[in-house]
Amino acid sequence: MRTWQGMETMDHTQATQIRTLLLEAADAIDRASAIVSTLDSEDRAMISAALDEISSALHFEVLQKLYLRYPGLAEDGTSYE
Repeated sequence: MRTWQGMETMDHTQATQIRTLLLEAADAIDRASAIVSTLDSEDRAMISAALDEISSALHFEVLQKLYLRYPGLAEDGTSYE
């Protein structure tokens, strides 16, 4: 593993582990969203917006950065450039 200013940089194995955990989190968010969609409108509005923000950040910020660094990790080969 390379170091940068005394800190280890991420290797492919770590990136794969992080990706696995992030995708598990995304699945959990999707399951929670499915339950939230059955709630009354007030509760649904309160919770769904926050879940949408978390999901967007996970997919379009965190995973995007991971896939840019390790393009082979993108399961469907989607380019995030």
